[in-house]
Amino acid sequence: MSTEQHTNEQKSCNSCTHKCLIALNIVLLIGLAVLYVLFFKSTSCKTDTQEATAIAQSVETTDNPTLTIGYIDTDSLMLQYDFAIELNEKLESYTRQENDYKDMMMRFQNDYNNFLKTGASLTLTEQKKTEESLKKRADQLAKMEEKLMNERTKLETVIQVDQKKMIDAVYAFVRDYNAKHQQFNVILKKSFSESPVLYMDSTMDITREIIDGLNEEYRNVKGK
Repeated sequence: MSTEQHTNEQKSCNSCTHKCLIALNIVLLIGLAVLYVLFFKSTSCKTDTQEATAIAQSVETTDNPTLTIGYIDTDSLMLQYDFAIELNEKLESYTRQENDYKDMMMRFQNDYNNFLKTGASLTLTEQKKTEESLKKRADQLAKMEEKLMNERTKLETVIQVDQKKMIDAVYAFVRDYNAKHQQFNVILKKSFSESPVLYMDSTMDITREIIDGLNEEYRNVKGK
């Protein structure tokens, strides 16, 4: 194969791979938002009595003299609940793989462009050796790209399935917790990004108890 033919082939491969990289970047950005955006949006569709939180405070009202209210900090829950942590680690693993791909791609592009500029000054032997090295690296990038695409497909399935399981687990645990204590009429969630309440009395907060209970349950299910 002539240098010109190889150059055209590499340009085509380079362009295709670059487009795929852009697509992967878009998917990753969407994936990184999943654990937070979808979790908080999903919680807003639940009834008030299912809100993920709790601790008692008596509030005097005309109709109900002992209305008890509680809350949980869902930001803290997402950072400390083992189930959420594992999902986030899967996203981070994919991010590391993609970053490795991006680094390799940038080095390949730089070396390839440099070869186009200086290749004519090399001996035929040097040109052939460089072309073979670039081709080998292009093949590695193609395989890595295919692996990333497969990982993305798997990750999308995991996020979709496991996130629903996680949300359901949180609501089920809070319902069970409330049934055992029988002291909460309303359970609210506190979130920096979405909470309509700017202040809540800390005596209403049992975030720690909910997180510890969820983690104990999750570890028992996982057999840890």
